[in-house]
Formats: sequence, C-alpha cells, structure tokens
Amino acid sequence: MSRKRTLFVRRLSEILQLAESEVVDRLCLDRRTGVRVNQLSPLGVDAVHRAIADLGLTLDPLGWCPDGYLLRGDKRVLSRSEVFGGGHAYIQNISSLVPALALEPAPAGSIIDLCAAPGGKTAHIAALVGNDARLWANDGIRPRLDKLREVTQQFHVRLAETTCHPAQYADKFIAERFDRVLLDAQCSGEGLVDLRESSALRYWTEQRVIDYGWLQRKMLVAACRLLRPGGILVYSTCTFGPEENEAPLSYLLRHHPVEVCPIEVDIDGFAPGTWRPGLRHWRTETFHPALAGARRILPGPAFEGFFVCKLRKLPD
Repeated sequence: MSRKRTLFVRRLSEILQLAESEVVDRLCLDRRTGVRVNQLSPLGVDAVHRAIADLGLTLDPLGWCPDGYLLRGDKRVLSRSEVFGGGHAYIQNISSLVPALALEPAPAGSIIDLCAAPGGKTAHIAALVGNDARLWANDGIRPRLDKLREVTQQFHVRLAETTCHPAQYADKFIAERFDRVLLDAQCSGEGLVDLRESSALRYWTEQRVIDYGWLQRKMLVAACRLLRPGGILVYSTCTFGPEENEAPLSYLLRHHPVEVCPIEVDIDGFAPGTWRPGLRHWRTETFHPALAGARRILPGPAFEGFFVCKLRKLPD
C-alpha cells in the first residue's frame, strides 16, 4: 500500500469511526445504480415506468424519496435508451438525492443552486416544485455551463436565470435574495474514490483538502448573504474531510445569523446505520455544537460518501 493510500485510509478511519479494513471495503464496491423518474416528463410518470419495464429493467422504490429507485439490471440499457435520452428518467447515485429533499423547495418560491453543473440537483429541485418556482442556476466554471444547459433542457427544466459567477463572490453579482439556496460545493471528492483504481488518489493531498475548506468558507458566507431571513440553505459535499464540512460550517454558525435544522429524510429507515452526525471535534479543533445535527452518509452498497447540513437564516 502506498504512503498516500495509507494516510488516506487512516484519515477516513478516524473521521468515519470505522476500522481501516472496513474503510477499504466500502471504497471498493460496485454500487447499485440510482434512478429518479422525472415528474416533469411529458410522457407522465406511469408511462415512464412502463417504458423502463419494457427495457427489461426493474425499479425498486427507495421509500424516502418519492421518485427515487434502485435499478435492477444493466444501467447501460437505460442510459442508451430514449427513456434517458428524452429526459424521462435521470441516473444518479442515491446520496445525491438528499440535498434537494432536505432543501424542501416550495412552489412559487425563489431558489438558487449556486454550484449547479452538471444539473442533476437543479433538475431534481424543478421536479419537486413542478417547475413552479423562480429557479436560478449558477456555476462559476464556464465550460460546465454548456453541460448544465444541456441537462436542464433534456430533463424539461424551466429556469428563470442561468449565470456564471464564482460561488464565493455570488452575493456581489446577484442582487436578488432567495427563499432557498443550495450550495453543493466544489470539493476534493473523497466520497467518489474507488480504491480499486490505481489513479484513485492521483490528485488527493491533505493540503488540497485544506485549500478547499477555505474556498468553501467563502462560498458559505456568500450563500448566506443571498438568503432571506427565514430562508433555508442546504450545504452538501461528496467528501469526508472535516476541513471541508464541519470547519467552514462552524465558522458560518459563529459569525452569521444561522441555525442548524433537522434533515427530515429517512434514509436510516431504508439502510440502518447509513447516517452519522457531524463531528464535534477533529484533532485539535472543536466545532460548533449544533453541527451534531449535520449528517454524514457513509459509503456502502447503494450510497456514495456524502455530507449534508441544513440551515435556516435568522433575522439580522
């Protein structure tokens, strides 16, 4: 085992409170494919289900996500079909269904997805409100905007605005204030690592994790400033490091008028032991006590590693 891999596994063992051997096992899995049946499909949901069944595929309902399923069958059959190509069903890991559900978007509300590309979570938000909201999609990386536009058009999403502002400065460019803000932040992507691949940790270093943490702190402050008092901010990453999760959130809680809210998404009833609370301590750092209400999703047979925290903005 290389020195980098040893360090990575040891860190995750400490963060996730799992034995090192279990960390390795959880990051060497062929995970089941998640599918979201698109309620915005012009075919109608029942017809989408019939079309998927006609492909010889089966959908097992998640229970905690009304339109979410696990696929039984070859996902390539679905991805090459008109069901996917026509925007009737979206293929995504089921961990990434949690942020939009936690956001609890409401029809007729104003919503911004600050790091929206490639567009899966934006499309999920649109489906949850039936395209009946002022939905703004932003991404700070210009080449990703083409993919964002392609995905939202493919999946029948109606957007009010599409912009390319760096998320950490978005409040300086956007005058509007929103009822809901999703910040699915750029991160080091530790939750996506497959240790069976020789290049899995090619770009990973502890310093890279720390550097992302400083960027995410700025993003969170900007996201908070875009929120109306009483509005909801959901922060999510597909990574494990407390430097990218609890640390920037702890800063926000200590310096801005926000509180942590419960995440009413019952994935633990579906897969017991999948949730872990946010950390209170990491090495020499102590985090805001409210972060026990944040949620870390452990990687497993269906879930990729993920982190989600829901916040409400208090009066200034």
